[in-house]
Amino acid sequence: MFELRALEENELIPYFDDLWRDYRAEFIAAGFSEEKADESVAHSKRSYFPDQILAPGNFIFYAYDAGEKVGKLWLHSVEREGNTEWSIYDVETFADSRGKGFGRKIMVEAEDYVRAAGGDSISLSVFGNNHVARKLYESLEYETIRVGMKKKLK
Repeated sequence: MFELRALEENELIPYFDDLWRDYRAEFIAAGFSEEKADESVAHSKRSYFPDQILAPGNFIFYAYDAGEKVGKLWLHSVEREGNTEWSIYDVETFADSRGKGFGRKIMVEAEDYVRAAGGDSISLSVFGNNHVARKLYESLEYETIRVGMKKKLK
């Protein structure tokens, strides 16, 4: 049986420690400076996990299949001009579980969660070099709404 389970309070610090480390590395791999990566991580910590407490509007889950942890999901909601906007801030199928359809299952469960909460749309950002994830999102009918491009000059 596949399911999402909200993280317990004692799981949040290890989750965020791993997240900030991985996010920083992805930022750098995408071509940003270490300084810019560190600034982005620091801003995210202040915004989403101040004083090691999950800020309102954030929902973090581990995905389980037959009791085995196979991935993770972070959903964020914010009120803007009378509307609730939902975003996926982190989604991953763990390395041992990739290629088994769990990424798709996590995304479908995310959509179901947002629908049940009254949301009518969900957005996400993905680094351009993450071709596997981009292909999954496109197959789930996510549409590109903005593109950022960069060229390094030598």
